[in-house]
Amino acid sequence: MAKAKPFRLETLLSIRKNVLNEKQGELAKAYEAERILNDQRADTEREIAGALDTARRMMRSGGIDINFLLGMRRHEAYLLAIVKDIDEKLVVVRKEIDVRRQAVIEANKEFKILEKLKEKQHRRRMRDLNVLDVKQMDEIAEIRAVRLRHRD
Repeated sequence: MAKAKPFRLETLLSIRKNVLNEKQGELAKAYEAERILNDQRADTEREIAGALDTARRMMRSGGIDINFLLGMRRHEAYLLAIVKDIDEKLVVVRKEIDVRRQAVIEANKEFKILEKLKEKQHRRRMRDLNVLDVKQMDEIAEIRAVRLRHRD
């Protein structure tokens, strides 16, 4: 019985798989960056809410310190600027996520094409080997039949 030939494009298939893994890793890093920015934004918004709550409590208690309130407003403006900066970074990161997601889709498509080609060639080769095996078995059967006739 003949052996199955190795897939001629195995190296290319391996390269495509590595590219796909690399693109998936890059996409994961972009998602991680988005998560970190979202966490920073949530932390900053909590800090703003806490500062506003502190200012409201001071105003309710009747002890209004103008310098303290001005400082709170400056701090709030600073925190709002941080939120704006984070939002701008999030826009950039989300665009990068879309680019990287498309790269993963494309790399996956290229990998799947080669993988299907490999499977198709393997099936074709197995079919050819089966045909060859049948022919060889037929030849062996004919030779045995001829030998048996000559013995008699």
